[in-house]
Amino acid sequence: MAHWVETIPAFVVLTVVLLLPGWLVVRALGTRGLEALAVSPAVSVGVVAVCATLAQRVGVRWGLLPLLASTVVAVGVALLAMRLVGRHDAGLGPTRRLLGRPRPDAVVAVAIGVLLALATIVPAIGRPDELVDSPDAVYHLNRIRLFLDTGNFSIANPTFYPNGFHAWIATSLLPGVADVLPGTNVATLVLAAVAWPIGCVALARHALGTSRLVTYAAGLASAAFIAFPTMLLGWGVLWPNLMATALTPGALALMLQAARSRRLGQWLGFAAAMPGLALIQPNALVALVLFALVWFVAARVRAGLLGHLAWWRVARDLGAVAVVGVVGLVAAPLVSARLASTQSYEWDGRVPAWTALVEVVGGRLQISAVLWGLLVLLVLGTGWIVRRARAALPVVAMWVACVVLYVMAASSTAAWTSLVTGYWYNDKVRLASLAAVPGVVLVAASAPALRALLRRIPPLRARPVVAAAVAVLAIPALTLGLNGGTRFRVLDGFFHPGEARKVILSFEAQDSLRRLAARIPAGDGVVGRPENGSPLMFALFGTNTLYRSIPIPTTGDEIVIGTGFDDMANRPDVCDALARHDVRWAIDSTHVYWLDYPERSSGLTGLADVSGVERVATDGDYTLYRVTGC
Repeated sequence: MAHWVETIPAFVVLTVVLLLPGWLVVRALGTRGLEALAVSPAVSVGVVAVCATLAQRVGVRWGLLPLLASTVVAVGVALLAMRLVGRHDAGLGPTRRLLGRPRPDAVVAVAIGVLLALATIVPAIGRPDELVDSPDAVYHLNRIRLFLDTGNFSIANPTFYPNGFHAWIATSLLPGVADVLPGTNVATLVLAAVAWPIGCVALARHALGTSRLVTYAAGLASAAFIAFPTMLLGWGVLWPNLMATALTPGALALMLQAARSRRLGQWLGFAAAMPGLALIQPNALVALVLFALVWFVAARVRAGLLGHLAWWRVARDLGAVAVVGVVGLVAAPLVSARLASTQSYEWDGRVPAWTALVEVVGGRLQISAVLWGLLVLLVLGTGWIVRRARAALPVVAMWVACVVLYVMAASSTAAWTSLVTGYWYNDKVRLASLAAVPGVVLVAASAPALRALLRRIPPLRARPVVAAAVAVLAIPALTLGLNGGTRFRVLDGFFHPGEARKVILSFEAQDSLRRLAARIPAGDGVVGRPENGSPLMFALFGTNTLYRSIPIPTTGDEIVIGTGFDDMANRPDVCDALARHDVRWAIDSTHVYWLDYPERSSGLTGLADVSGVERVATDGDYTLYRVTGC
C-alpha cells in the first residue's frame, strides 16, 4: 500500500474492533456518556485477548466468528450481572439505555482531535507501508504475522508476552483489509488519532466540567504534546506502551466518575477494562493505581484544608496509604521475577535533576529547544485550576507525580528508585508520555484562563464569544503553530533516518528479499544475521525465518547456530539445531543495522567463504545460499 486512501477499509475495521465489543459490554453494565466510549477500547481488547487465549486452550482457531460469539457472551454476562447486583436508570428505555445519545459538542471536539492528529502524523510517516526503523518493530510485526498464520492468538504464542496489542491488530486484519506492515501502521494511527482524543475529551470534561469551551479545548489539547503520541509512534518502538497510554485517559475518566457517583455499573465498567489494559501493557494498571492513590491523597488534603475532615483523620489515611504503598513496592519484585527483571533495566545518559525537570515540563525530551508555548499553557491551566476549579486539583497532583517519576528515572542513580520507576523500565520516554495524560487536562484548563484574561481587554469585554474563540485557538497556535516543524522532524526521523546504518530494511532491500524469498519453497527455514533485516522476511512475505527479532537470543538453538554456522562440518550440534528448525537456506548481506551484536552471529558473517553452503542468487545487497553441509 503506497497511498493512505487504500488503508480506509483497514482503518474502519480496526476502529470497529477496537470500540464496538467493549462499548456494547459497558453500555450493558450501565456506563453512560462519553466515558462509555472512552473506556470501550480497553474492554474490547480484554474480550479479544482473553477469549483468544481461552480459544487456543480448547483447540479453537481464533477468527471473526469466535470474536462475535465472545462479544455476545460478554454482553450477556454484563446484562446478567446488572440484573443480579446492579440497577439501571429507570428513566431510560432499553434502546436509549443501550445506544445512548451523543452530545454534539463532544462529537465535534473528538472530531477536532482526530483531524489534528491525522494532519500531524500522516505526512511525517509518509507511506502507510513505511517501516519505522526501531528494533522492537521486528518482534511486534513478526508476532502479528505468527498469530495470523497459526490462528493461535494466545498470550503464550510463541512465548509468554502480553497479547492485547497483537491480538487486536491480527483480529482486525483477518478479513484481508491490509498486510501486516501497513495494517500495523494504521492501527497505531487509530490509537493516536481516535482512541487518544476520545479519552482526552472524556477526562477533561469530567475534571473541568462539560462547558463547550472546555470540551473544544480538550479536543485541541489532545494534539498539544510531542511526548505523546508523537514520540511513542516511533521511539523503541513501544507500540504496546503507546496503546496502553492512549487508553489510560478513558479508564481514568470512568474511574473518577465512578468514585464520585458511586454507581455500581460504572465500577463494573471500570473493572471490565482492567484485563484488557493488563494484557496490553501491565504498567497501565500501575499508572491507574498511582493516579487513584494521588487522587485519594489530594482529596484528603483538600478536605482537611476546607475543614471537611479532621486533620488527625487525614494523617491517619495518608499514613495508611504510605505504609501500603511502601510494602507493595518492596514486595512486588520479590513475588514477580518478571517485574524484578523489568526493574533491572539501566539507561545511559543520566542528567541533572534540573535538566530532567526542563525535559519533562518544557517538553525538551530528545528536542533541542524548550516548547515555550506548551509550557505557557501548562502554567495557565494549573493556575486556573488552583484558583477557580479546585475540584480538579487531584489532576494537577497526578501530573506532579508523573513529573517526579520522570526526574527520578532521568537523574537518580540510587538503587531504590527502580522500585518506583521500574514498572516503566526506568525509562523516561515512557514516563514523559504518561505525564501527557493529566497534562492534557491542564492544557485544556488554559482556555478558560485565557478567556478570563482576554475579557479584561475593553474591546473583548462585550464580546464573550470572540474571547472564547481566541482562547481556544491559542492552544493549537502555541503548540502546533510554534512547534509543528519540530513535531514533524521527530516522527520523520523515526521513519526516515538519514543514515543507512539506522535503516532496518529499505524499500529496495524489501524488493530484493521479496524476489529471493520467491525462490525458497514454502515452509523451508531460513537463517541470516538479524542485523541485515532478514527477520522481517517472515512478517512481510511469510518466509520461515529462524530469527524473528533483533538481536539474536543468547540461549538455545539460536545462539548455537549464530556462533557455529560457519563450522557446521565439525559441529554436529549445529546440524542438529538446523534440522530441528528445518533450516535449509541462508541469507547474507553487506547491510548491517546499527543495533549490532557480532559476537552472537559470528558464524553467519561472510557466507561466501563458509564451507557447507552453495550460492543460489544475489539481488541487491543480499545473497541467498542453500545449506549443503548438514
